[in-house]
Order: sequence, then structure tokens, then C-alpha cells
Amino acid sequence: MGKYMNVVSYICYEKWLKLILLVYFISTSQLTPQTYLNLSYNNGDPSNSTDLSIIQKITFSSTDITFLLTDNSSVSKAFSIIDNMAFSPTNGSNPLPVELVSFTAKVKGKTVTIFWITETEVDNYGFDIERKLQRTAKENENWLKLGFVEGHGNSNSPKEYSFADDNPPSGTILYRLKQIDTDGSFAYSDVVSVNVGIPDNYVLKQNYPNPFNPTTNIVYYLPVDGFITLKIYDVIGNEVAKLVNENKKAGRYVVTFNGSNLSSGVYFCRITSGNYFAIIKMILIK
Repeated sequence: MGKYMNVVSYICYEKWLKLILLVYFISTSQLTPQTYLNLSYNNGDPSNSTDLSIIQKITFSSTDITFLLTDNSSVSKAFSIIDNMAFSPTNGSNPLPVELVSFTAKVKGKTVTIFWITETEVDNYGFDIERKLQRTAKENENWLKLGFVEGHGNSNSPKEYSFADDNPPSGTILYRLKQIDTDGSFAYSDVVSVNVGIPDNYVLKQNYPNPFNPTTNIVYYLPVDGFITLKIYDVIGNEVAKLVNENKKAGRYVVTFNGSNLSSGVYFCRITSGNYFAIIKMILIK
């Protein structure tokens, strides 16, 4: 009778073990795509991970679990030494990368909008968006950082991002992403390019930010080639800075003005090109 009960107990135990493993696998695989079976042991053996795609079959005995692999080899582990068994989207030692699956840029009017999609993310702090003109795209020249977009940290599902460059220069423009991890490490994306046309009219846009301390950006558009002056004056008409004084090609331009050597107050920026001139008011607050 005792022997019969032992056999019944073993059959029930094996069935329950299979059921528990099946329920666990189904429940976890519904949450995230599961790619690996990770095993850890209580006897000092190192943990190991197996890609589920190479496992043909899993069988059980009274003491072991056996994995039949696609190359027809098999691996057996004793239940007594298995400390933990888990299905996971990673192999336990190499985290999912920030996998960029799409990166594009589109021009609409005077704005370039950049779009990108990640398939997976791990420890993703975010992205710097960088730009430079193709005609000056040399290895030793700096890219201009336009802004920052926060990442999603850790994700196993696609995430969509976008960034608008409202003041692009004219010509062929290159954009790239600097993806930054939470530990400060980073990697660059591939480069995308767009062509931005020549403006129809002269424009001197309001500086941004305004008020500022101590730097601000000044944007101007030129519909034709010509000699340009861009100067800063104080409230009594004294010239305090000369930002541009040269021939320029038709296009869109951005100039950074640094007022660190000036006192707080109101200043004026004047642009002149042939018969055209325009003035904007700027406020420096320290």
C-alpha cells in the first residue's frame, strides 16, 4: 500500500510540476516577449541561460528535468540543485540594448521634425539631438546640440519620439542622436539628412531665450547673397558687440550672443543688408 501511495504521489507531483511550469510560462510570456530560460543553482554552479528557440522539448523524471535541443543534444539538471527557474526577455547577463529601428527627418514649411522609434530600451536616460550643415561636415568640427528628449528607462515595447527644429539653416542639414544611458555612457545613431530651401524674405526673428543670462540665440533669414552686419547696441546707442560683418550666402542663420561682459539691462540688435534693416529688443538679466 505504501509503495502504491508513493507512486501515486510521484505521478501527482510530476503533473503538478508540469502544470505550474506551464502556467508560469504562459502568464509571464503574456506580459513581455520571453526569449530565454534562466536557471540558477544552489550548489555553487554558475547560472546559465538558454535561448528558447533552440529548445525542442522539456521532459521530467522523478529527479531531473531534461532539455532536448535543436541540435539533438540534451542537458539534464537535478531538481534538488535548481534554486530558481525563470523565463525572461534577456539572458540574465546582457541587458537589452536601446535598439533604434527607425530614424527619419521631414521638412514642413520652415521646420524640420525628427522622428525615431526604439524597439527595446534598458537604462535609457534619453537622447541629445545634434545638427550640422553638410557643407561643414568635417570630422574635426563640432555638432550643435539642439535639445534633449527624455528616454523611457527600461522598455520591451516600441516607443516613439519626435523633436522639432524650428530654426534650421538653409542647405543640406545632417542630424544624429546621441543616446545616453543612466550611467553616462553613450552611443551615436546613424546620420539622416534633409534639404532646407532658401527663404523668400529677409527676417530677423526675436532672440531666444529672452530675457537671457548670459547667452541667447539670434536667427535671421537672407533671401539673396549679400554683405551683412549684425550688431548689438545699448540703450544710448553705443555699439557693444559686432556679431556679423561679412558676405553671406542666402539662407537661414543662427548666431549665439554672449552678454557675460555686460551689465543687466535692455539692448538692441540691428541687422543691415543693402537697403534692408531690422531691430529687435533684448533683455539681459543677471
